[in-house]
Amino acid sequence: MAEKRAQAKQINYWKWAFAILLALVIATVLFIGHKLTTPSVDQTRISQQTKQVDKNVDLDVSMNKQQLSAMINYYLRKSQKKSKIKYRFILDKSAILMGTTKVLGSNVSFTLYAKPSLDAKGNIVLDAKSVSVGSLNVPANFVLRYVKNNYDLSKFATIDYKKSRIILNLAQVSAKQGIKVNGQKFDLKQNEFLFNVALPLK
Repeated sequence: MAEKRAQAKQINYWKWAFAILLALVIATVLFIGHKLTTPSVDQTRISQQTKQVDKNVDLDVSMNKQQLSAMINYYLRKSQKKSKIKYRFILDKSAILMGTTKVLGSNVSFTLYAKPSLDAKGNIVLDAKSVSVGSLNVPANFVLRYVKNNYDLSKFATIDYKKSRIILNLAQVSAKQGIKVNGQKFDLKQNEFLFNVALPLK
């Protein structure tokens, strides 16, 4: 009788030992599984950083006078395809708009000299200082009012004739593609021009 009790107690020990071992194995498997499916600290940090910039990426683009003039003229040509007035942009000691249009059936050339700057939105502002039509000097606000009332300059160029001002709306540059451009620095004397370009990633 005592021998049977000893055997039963020994069997119970083995059962407990087996149960504990099984629990340890299950716990180990669960721990390893958790570690395998949990991203590391670096992965989490990089993932969070990626989410912060997944909408767009910002680039700083530096230009000189020739490069900036070429870029502006590219968009001017695109905006003038259906316009009756043709003009181009030149950066020298000042900003110059030179162009031609038809008046009473004849081609008339014009030249506008302006002081360039940037507004709060990063657009290029041209404050007209003088305008010549052919070889005749004409008040800037008179010419700008005539152009505004008679020609479609598209959204790229906006005229405020009361202030004798033309604004080149960089926000309209490639807006359909989601690209955003704004000026950061416009130094005509030092020939330094800096622009921020936001490129969409989606």
